[in-house]
Amino acid sequence: MNEHEIPSCNMTEPPLPPEGMRPKSRSQLRSWLIKTVLMLALIAVSIVLMFSIGNYVTGGEHERVNFIQFLKLLDYRRFALLLAVLLLYLAVESAKYAYLLKVSTGRFRWRVSIKTMFLGKYYDGITPLSMGGQAFQIVYLHKKDVPGGVASAIPLIRYIVTSLVITVLSIVFLILTPHHVPGSIASKTMLVLAAVSLALNGSIPLIILLFTIFPKKMMRLVVGAVGLLSRMHIVKHKFAATKKCVNGLLEYSGAMKLFAKKFLQCLPLVLLCVIETLLNYAIPFFVVLAVGQDVEPTFELLMQILCLSTLTRYTALLIPTPGNTGAMEATGSLIFATVTSIQPMLGWVVLVWRFLTYYIYILSGIGISIFEVIRDAVRQKRAVRAEVSDTQPPADMQPPAEPPTTE
Repeated sequence: MNEHEIPSCNMTEPPLPPEGMRPKSRSQLRSWLIKTVLMLALIAVSIVLMFSIGNYVTGGEHERVNFIQFLKLLDYRRFALLLAVLLLYLAVESAKYAYLLKVSTGRFRWRVSIKTMFLGKYYDGITPLSMGGQAFQIVYLHKKDVPGGVASAIPLIRYIVTSLVITVLSIVFLILTPHHVPGSIASKTMLVLAAVSLALNGSIPLIILLFTIFPKKMMRLVVGAVGLLSRMHIVKHKFAATKKCVNGLLEYSGAMKLFAKKFLQCLPLVLLCVIETLLNYAIPFFVVLAVGQDVEPTFELLMQILCLSTLTRYTALLIPTPGNTGAMEATGSLIFATVTSIQPMLGWVVLVWRFLTYYIYILSGIGISIFEVIRDAVRQKRAVRAEVSDTQPPADMQPPAEPPTTE
C-alpha cells in the first residue's frame, strides 16, 4: 500500500473487550493483578507527591496537618454540600446517557445509564488520554439489548459533544485567567502550557468535524501522516495503524452525522454537558470551602478556582499517564498553592479533590472486579456440586447391598 492509498475499512476488527470488569482467565487475572498493583502504587506515589509539593511550595512555613487534625478542622456542613455537588455531577453525567437512550429507544433506562457512566469513568481512568471507556460502554449497551447502531452511537456522540463543550468553556476560562489568577511566573508558565495542550486536545473534535465534511481528503491526509510517522520509525505497523485510525474516524464521523441530523433533539445534551463541565470544574471550590480554614465563598474565589481547574486539567494532559495520575496531583498542588487561604491545608485539598473526581472510580472498579471474581468462583463451585449431586442417584433408587457371604 502506498502512502496515498486509502485502506479498506471492511476488514474484521479485533474483538471488543468484555462487558464486565472481571478478568476471564488465569492469564487475564495475572495481567489484571499486575496492572492493579501498579495503578495503586502510582496513586500512592501521587499522594506522597502532592503533600511533598505542597510543603515545598509553602516553604515549610505552615505546620503540617495530620489526619486527626484534618478531621477536626473539616467543616462537615460544607463537606455535606460537597458530597451533594458530587452526586449532582454524577446524576448529570448519567443523564446524558439516559437522554440519548430516550431519544433513540424511547426509554430513559436510568440503571443502564448509571452503569454505563461508571464503566466509562473507570476505563477512562486507567488509560492514557482518558479515551479507553467508549469500547466497554458500547459492549455493555449491546448486552443490555440496545440496538447495535444506537449502542455504538451513544458513547461516541456523548464524547464528541462533551469534548466540544469542554473546549469552548475552557477557552473562555483561559481567557479570564489573567483577570482572576495572580500573575506569578508559575501561573504564566502554566497558562502557556495549558493553551498549547488545549490546542492539541481541541484539535481532536475539529479533526472529526473535518473528516465528516471532507472524508476523502481527510483519509488521504491520515494515510500520509501515518506514512510519515512510519518513515520516522515512530509507527511500526503502517497498514494496521492506518486502518485503525481510519476506522476510528469513520465511527466518530458517523456519530457526528447522526448528531447533525438530530441537532435540535441534542440541544438538551449540550445543556447537560455545560452543567456537567461547570460542576466538574467547580468541585475544587467546594473542597476548598469544606477543607480550608475560614474561607469565604465569594464569586471571585469561584472564578479563580474555575480558572485554576482549567489550568490544572490541560497542563496535566501533556503527560499521558493513566488518568493523568501524578501529573494532576503535581500541577494541582503547584497551581492551587496560589490560593493563599488554603496553603496550610494544600495537600488535603488536592487529596480530597482527586479522591472525589478520580480515585473513587478506580477503587470502585477494583472493588467490583474483586467481588465479581469471588462471585464467579462461588457460582462455579455451586455448579460443580449441583452437577455431582445430579449424577448420583437418590439413596432409595440405589440397589440394596448384597449381604456378606459366610463360608
